Amino acid sequence: MPKATTLVRDFITEKLKQTFTGRESLSRQELFDFFLQFEPDLKESTFRWRIYNLKDKNIISPISRQRFTLAHKPIFEPLIGEHERKISTLIRKRFKELKFAVWSTRIVSEFMLHQPARFIIIVEVEKVAIEPVFYYLKDSNIKDVFLDPEEKEIDRYISGLENAVVVLPLVSKAPIQGIKSTATITIEKLLVDLFSDKQLFSAYQGGELAHIYDNAYRRYTINFTKLFSYATRRRKAQDVKNFLIQKTEIPQAIFND
Repeated sequence: MPKATTLVRDFITEKLKQTFTGRESLSRQELFDFFLQFEPDLKESTFRWRIYNLKDKNIISPISRQRFTLAHKPIFEPLIGEHERKISTLIRKRFKELKFAVWSTRIVSEFMLHQPARFIIIVEVEKVAIEPVFYYLKDSNIKDVFLDPEEKEIDRYISGLENAVVVLPLVSKAPIQGIKSTATITIEKLLVDLFSDKQLFSAYQGGELAHIYDNAYRRYTINFTKLFSYATRRRKAQDVKNFLIQKTEIPQAIFND
């Protein structure tokens, strides 16, 4: 379709929306077959450009390597509070090249049935800098800062604080994003972290965790390839997959490529 007019392209786009609206997802093969109706001699290289253009125009979103969804769900952009912004500014000013992410468990509230009384600010930095960042924050008058706490410390001290700050090592290649000059997490990272760190995130386990996953899926675009890639780095991929199958209402076809 290199010489197709804008009118023809718009027609095909609208036809695509009509064909797949209401579907949880569509496979790459279904998308290829759809375009074959208009381009019988469609080549794989040209098809890749069709996919690129649809993603670029926010018409489809990838949810795995072989599946897409019509882009009717927004990308999750966590709210950044003043405390998180202050911490981010401090770290960025002192450690200019450091990769890090800051977020508050407050952002989980929109997915929950039972609201927690207290929240934790999570500061994740590259492992080599975890101690320097911890001491720098304490020296900068950031209150209630804890360094990679163990279960006893979480139970005795952190669980009773209003806004404890926990400094953790950032897993390599963790999916993060920038929101208003603040490095923070993506929905994929949030879901895997809540599942993986059961002691630190004890308020979000059991039936509540399934509720969080289901609501996150209903409200936002989730890239399950990215989610499982990160879960693999945390050595939790199979456990997360079992949880999705057994405890959530997310259709298996979406993450079972």
